[in-house]
Amino acid sequence: MKNKEMSRMLKWVAMIIIGVGVLCCLMNIAQFNDRNLGLMVGIGFLIGGSQIMLFGVIAPLMQKNQEASPATAAEELV
Repeated sequence: MKNKEMSRMLKWVAMIIIGVGVLCCLMNIAQFNDRNLGLMVGIGFLIGGSQIMLFGVIAPLMQKNQEASPATAAEELV
């Protein structure tokens, strides 16, 4: 149960961070260059939010895989 709660929380946090990134990018899109700090921060939020979302999806799958491995190994021995 904790895996589902953790995954759900990470997805919500990622969506909030992506939303902040979109808002920062839209507010600072007028000067599209690398000296625009607001735009660069917005792009950083977009990248960070997507990585958090990816971790929220992959982490429970990896834990399910680890929990299933001993059971399959025990079945092979029988």
